[in-house]
Amino acid sequence: MLRGEPATDPEIDRIAVAHAEKSLRRFQLRLGLIALPLGVVGGWFAGTLAVMFDLPLVVFLYVVLVVIIGAVFVVSRRKLALIRMLNVSRSTVRELVTPGSAEELEIRVTVAGVVRVMGPYLFLVAVLLLIGVMWTNPLLIGTGVVVCVPVLAYIVYLLTWALPKHPATVLDANGVHTPRMGLSVDWASFSEIRVVPVRASSRDTRQVISFMLHDDQVYLRQLPSWQAFIAKLNKKTYLSPLVITEPMVDKPVAEIAATAAALSGLPVSEVTQGVRQVG
Repeated sequence: MLRGEPATDPEIDRIAVAHAEKSLRRFQLRLGLIALPLGVVGGWFAGTLAVMFDLPLVVFLYVVLVVIIGAVFVVSRRKLALIRMLNVSRSTVRELVTPGSAEELEIRVTVAGVVRVMGPYLFLVAVLLLIGVMWTNPLLIGTGVVVCVPVLAYIVYLLTWALPKHPATVLDANGVHTPRMGLSVDWASFSEIRVVPVRASSRDTRQVISFMLHDDQVYLRQLPSWQAFIAKLNKKTYLSPLVITEPMVDKPVAEIAATAAALSGLPVSEVTQGVRQVG
């Protein structure tokens, strides 16, 4: 299940789902209980070493920053693994989406959506640069710039998709299209379509539409290498490289899912927020 494959034993599936749901529900509490004491102890230890070896304060701050980034990375991987277990579970009850209009649907990326999704990353980069400038330290400033460049580049790239009259995705009778890239995947390439919660927190109501492919390479081969890398990350969490995330676009997930059901004739299912189990 951690690899994105469903469990063959229903009992293992049930136990895994219960564990993942419980862990995600208590995730933020556990993070605070673990991070606070470790942060205090780690900061005290690093500060003591800095004093013992007469190291500049900026070195201490840099070490703490590296530790924080490493901890966030490890915690994020753990959380994504739990979400993947829930998404792949066969015991999660999925409700079929009623087909809606069979007319062509254009889906656009919005500026507000880009800001909502990328805002936290931009904030962290700004804090890193601010610390470097305040301490007038080239090492911290350089680190901030190295982190800042790819983040800003990706934000600018996403904003170019928010230009008027440039739909990011089009659903029609033939399949899913990305006109700007000249990319198309016909409906016959999909096995099903799923609507799943983002599950970033217990209060997060955002959803993702995953277009499940018979062969992921049909889609990945059409992408530039760096976009294929991002698509593979989507696959690890939402089981498909082709997804539409609700906050980024101008159409509600319910409308997109209903239209996809009508146009494709494929089974489209929705998992409501929270996990409900059979039996």
